[in-house]
Amino acid sequence: MSGPGIQLPPDDPRAKVVDMLRAPAFFLLCSGVLNVIFNLVGFVLAALKVTSPLAQPGTAGTLDLSVGLVLMLLVGILCGVLSAWGALSALNLKGYGLATVGGITALYILSPACVVGVPVAIWMLFTLRRDGVREAFRS
Repeated sequence: MSGPGIQLPPDDPRAKVVDMLRAPAFFLLCSGVLNVIFNLVGFVLAALKVTSPLAQPGTAGTLDLSVGLVLMLLVGILCGVLSAWGALSALNLKGYGLATVGGITALYILSPACVVGVPVAIWMLFTLRRDGVREAFRS
């Protein structure tokens, strides 16, 4: 058995659950990290007042660090961190609730990472609801 997460012997009853969770949890981890990166880049671009390449000529295409933008970027970073933390929790079969929260926070559309995050979060949440998964977290 190889891949991220805990390594269990094949005769362990939790091994099947780890195999089920490994792929969605890994992609949820990637989605959370992407979410954090996109939001940090947003902070840097807004702080440096970089002009958008999509701005019309003759118009101001820069982002200003308004309260709304800062709040949105901070919530995006928080959601990314919770998604990554929930994914790590699922990979190690520790904290079923945290794994569920990680899947839910990846559903928030706060950065371009939602293109990956939404399908992966749905996959993760459906996998967490399968038979035997909650019991594997308890043992």
